[in-house]
Amino acid sequence: MRPLLLSLLFYCCSIGIAQDYHHWSEQFGARASLLGGAATAGLGDNATVYYNSAAMSFVDDPSLSISVNAYRISNVQLKNALGYGYHLKETQLSTMPNLISGIYAPKKHQKVRIGYAVITRRNFSSKYDYLFQGYREVLSSTAGPESFVGGYNQNHNLQEYWAGISLALRVSKHFSIGLSHFGGYRTVKYSNAVEFSALPTDGSSGEVATFASKISFNYWNVKGVFKPTIALDLENFKFGMTFTTPSFNMLGKANVYRDFSIVNMDELLQSDLKIVDRAEKIKAQHKENGSLAFGVSWKLGKRAWLHWTNETFFGGKYYLIFDADQSPSTYPTTIADTSVSRFFGDQHFLAFGEESSARTNIGVGLEVAMTRNWDLYLGARTDYLYNEKPYFDYERIGIDASKWNLYHVSLGLAFTSEKLKKYSAGFEFAFTPKRNFYHVINLNNPRANNLFLGVGDSDATAKILSFKFLLEIDILSPKTSEPTPAY
Repeated sequence: MRPLLLSLLFYCCSIGIAQDYHHWSEQFGARASLLGGAATAGLGDNATVYYNSAAMSFVDDPSLSISVNAYRISNVQLKNALGYGYHLKETQLSTMPNLISGIYAPKKHQKVRIGYAVITRRNFSSKYDYLFQGYREVLSSTAGPESFVGGYNQNHNLQEYWAGISLALRVSKHFSIGLSHFGGYRTVKYSNAVEFSALPTDGSSGEVATFASKISFNYWNVKGVFKPTIALDLENFKFGMTFTTPSFNMLGKANVYRDFSIVNMDELLQSDLKIVDRAEKIKAQHKENGSLAFGVSWKLGKRAWLHWTNETFFGGKYYLIFDADQSPSTYPTTIADTSVSRFFGDQHFLAFGEESSARTNIGVGLEVAMTRNWDLYLGARTDYLYNEKPYFDYERIGIDASKWNLYHVSLGLAFTSEKLKKYSAGFEFAFTPKRNFYHVINLNNPRANNLFLGVGDSDATAKILSFKFLLEIDILSPKTSEPTPAY
């Protein structure tokens, strides 16, 4: 029964590592990442293809850029996540490509620049198995505490890749406009299974009360966005503005299976209940709500630049990613519709959706040319949670999400060789501020009338530490035989 409690716990754990509902968990290109994502005004490198297409007009050395997150390790500790004294912790190691991009300058059209970029927008996977054994007094039909035995299994995999082209037109010596179009491919595979039993502890032959919930779905979606941009580039000052449109859906399909059952829980329901259903190849969509970003860069003396970006992400109302409009199989068939709606409300049994709230993130970076060949990067950025409903319940298919904000700080170096190659490397550190959150599941006081979720409280805290190593190799244009310093 309190199995459910545990299931939720584990959700928290997996999602905490993934940082599933944060817009700025990833930045693209080593330089932009190490400068806190403050790249909207244009950094003069190939990451500009993604951050501000208009600023491509002011890139001196178009090149092929390959950036790789060579190594990332995250440690999550969720104190009291399942109730007081019930903690969760997990460590995850991952590697992934970050950015491949390039800029082309047509010889016959000096005012035009064309760029391309491929980025790993999101990449996450987790797997959890849990066995719970304990004692709690949750059934009124037996005297004293019951023995609880149960298991929990979860698998979650998410990948999202964006690829696009950008066009820049230099209107004047210092001003340029641009437009980018990105197509995104997102694929998600998710499953969880919870099954718990409550047995009498006195050795009697009393009936076993059980609860089981199984959910499995996968979907893929192709969507697109446009990014109109402007850029101003002066000797000691740069300004950029970008608008990312809400995404438009192109293609998408989903498969989903769900099984929900209650046995011998008379104080909750006077009869046993089983609801099961499956749907294949139903329409799926995933929405990006769009954003507006402003960025400036100031030259400090002869050797340094200070970069700043402010990006506001728009919120969106609850919508369905997929929805199987069909009636599930219910056993017994004579059970009242009111009993079914009591658990699942008015949303279809096989429907899954999301909602989000508006958030503004700020990034700042300091770039210093230490020598002719060596540059230093320092950066920091916010990464606020935007999920409007980060808690799992049984009324609808959903995932218990992370409930905390993140902050990122970074440090890196870049070396430009005489052979027209630039090597950038650095570390990024992410952490959570100390803040209580509502754990929802409470193993200390499970209740049969709410499927043993227990009485929620806000005494849970998260401590998340993430280390990421970034490596980038830029193959510079042969037009320039000398490395280009930052000053």
